[in-house]
Amino acid sequence: MSRVLGMWAVLTALLGGTAHAGAVKLDPASDYGLIAIEVEPGGPQATANGGYALNIARFSPQEHAATANSFGGWASLTGVGKMNQDRTYYLAKAKPGSYAVLSLSVKGWGVCYNADTRTFDVKAGEVAFIGRYDPRDSLMELNRAVQSGRLPSMAKVSDINFLFDTSRVALTPPDQLESWRREFEAWLKSEHPGVTAPIAAAQVTETHFNTGRDALGLRRICGGYYAKKDKPPSEAKAP
Repeated sequence: MSRVLGMWAVLTALLGGTAHAGAVKLDPASDYGLIAIEVEPGGPQATANGGYALNIARFSPQEHAATANSFGGWASLTGVGKMNQDRTYYLAKAKPGSYAVLSLSVKGWGVCYNADTRTFDVKAGEVAFIGRYDPRDSLMELNRAVQSGRLPSMAKVSDINFLFDTSRVALTPPDQLESWRREFEAWLKSEHPGVTAPIAAAQVTETHFNTGRDALGLRRICGGYYAKKDKPPSEAKAP
């Protein structure tokens, strides 16, 4: 189970931008929703590493914990920025419920947004636009951490080495973006005409989440999979 975050490429599917494999469909009667996000280019750090994953997971606001695991609950984007494309949109299918932006990961390294992230709700038969994400600060922070020795220079994809507690997710919510609806609707009509469901500006809320440990309690992980079994008091934050 410590490999959960390293398995994002298997557990989730990228739907959107220049990398989507086909048109997405969603209508008001669908039993799932879509998360829509506008993404800034990641620059050379994203391109050189074959892109990054933006890990979005089911979230319990009451427990301040991610509830996604190897059986599901993920709505992540993978391979983002591998072509250093311009600002563009991405879509991810998601079952109804609360979600949070958990982390950014590049191969065997990542930044965990446990101290300062955003949560939002997804409804069935609706497109939830959550705003514009900028990965550049996180990618630069990750690069500096590896160069300075804060993170090891060698890492396994199955064992992601995370920076904890300091990284802040750079997500500009819809209410701070001008003309987002007109521009997004035009893109959606062009790229995914099968999406006929209504578009809603997600209510994006600041939050934090508790981290957990792997099955043996030896390794800190960016999520709450084993939080009840082994969560040191120093890593727990009061709601």
